Amino acid sequence: MGDYNMRIAISGASGFIGRYLSQYFIDKGHTIFPLSRKSFTDEFRTELINILSQSDVVINLAGASINHRWTKAYKKELYDSRIITTRKLVNAINYATSKPKVLMSASAVGYYPSEGSYDEYNSIKGNSFLSNLCEQWEEEATKVSPDVRLAITRFGVVLATKDGAFDKMMLPAKLGIATIIGPGDQPFSWIDIEDLAHAMEYIIGTSALNGEVNLVAPEQISNKELMLAAGKHYNSLITIKIPASIFYILFGESAEFMTEGQCVYPKKLLDSGFAFKSKTISDFFQNLPK
Repeated sequence: MGDYNMRIAISGASGFIGRYLSQYFIDKGHTIFPLSRKSFTDEFRTELINILSQSDVVINLAGASINHRWTKAYKKELYDSRIITTRKLVNAINYATSKPKVLMSASAVGYYPSEGSYDEYNSIKGNSFLSNLCEQWEEEATKVSPDVRLAITRFGVVLATKDGAFDKMMLPAKLGIATIIGPGDQPFSWIDIEDLAHAMEYIIGTSALNGEVNLVAPEQISNKELMLAAGKHYNSLITIKIPASIFYILFGESAEFMTEGQCVYPKKLLDSGFAFKSKTISDFFQNLPK
């Protein structure tokens, strides 16, 4: 499927991951149909159905950033931007006369509990706000027509040399202070953005891959191990621990995104033969400029 010019519709194409993926597929000679917020208004519904009728693949990345204080109003934005948008996208696909072959709908490893280790075959949902959000997000995607192969891609924290969460996380280390959050033993599931793009292309071309697919690196590390690797890479002078309570004071409930984590393994990708460029956090830092 990946050997010809594919027409790929992407919701959330203007976001950090969406911009990278769009350019990645354009560089491979594929055509991108970016779906903006207005694409999901009632006024543009017919146009959305027409675009999806012409698409081979749909990648659903729409969703407001979780890196924000979760007020009641912002929780609604997190919900609407994921669940309502996915519902409208799936409805439009189901109405399309000629349906795309594949729908890849994003989710996150926040689906899993913060205790234990999980792959796609021993999948258990956590009890947090993020877990419930992911469950409802995924539920909307499963309503797509059975004629469309569905892959629900559960992202770890996406690391890139520019943009995204990584830039902000690494700022103290670049300034000489590697900062460990809370006890530091909380799991940190991550993926190099290059591997994420390769994995999504791989899923498109691998018909056996469907259902939930964990998009995380094979190496399972803690927040402390991440920051020690960062401190070594940036020659940080000191390493300090910041109590988790500080983050809850600053960010409220959304601090759980930083102070807790999920231990997740990409069993489906590895079993299918996918090769990661950055298998370990050392691999990732070796490719980074100082």
